[in-house]
Amino acid sequence: MSRHPNERAGQLQRQQIAQRAARLVAEEHIHDLATAKRKAARQLGFGDSSLLPSNDEIVAALDEYRQLLDPEHAALLLKLRQKAAYLLHFFAQYRPYLCGSVLTGHAGAHSNINLQLFQDDPKSVELFLLNQQIDYDIIPASGPRRFENYPSLAFWFDGTPVRLQVLPSSAERNPASKADRERLNLNGLRALLHAEAQPASLSTAEP
Repeated sequence: MSRHPNERAGQLQRQQIAQRAARLVAEEHIHDLATAKRKAARQLGFGDSSLLPSNDEIVAALDEYRQLLDPEHAALLLKLRQKAAYLLHFFAQYRPYLCGSVLTGHAGAHSNINLQLFQDDPKSVELFLLNQQIDYDIIPASGPRRFENYPSLAFWFDGTPVRLQVLPSSAERNPASKADRERLNLNGLRALLHAEAQPASLSTAEP
């Protein structure tokens, strides 16, 4: 059964926006997918927000873009995840998790390594950084009011920007959003790195 012309046009629009948004993420380092898709829609002259692609569609388009135009991305992503594994071990006392673009795989050369730390006394994390002689910046808290006393901390590690989101212990058990549930601890990240390092298995079935 053939699709209605309006349905085909809507699908084409979503595909075009997803492809343009993928370019913005890859080339202009716009790492917030909602921002990328809105900017892409404006650039293409589309105004119907109901036809914006999903984040999954943008990530798929970004994977296609990098396979064609950025063959070094896999090596870059591996380095970022290895750095993240080191940092998860470094901050082990704060029950850290990796989240964001390094975890999802759409990180680029200028992406942050985003970590969540769970500590009821956020000042203790700052004291830890000071004792380790790590220069950091404080980013005012945003999001739910219950986190207003929990700012993010930003610093550089081995040439890569790092963002620590300090949260109360209760938030580890009760994530505030779907994005907060998409995270891995050190063991999970090591398992991911191990799985990706394994060569693809070859079928021994006869043709």
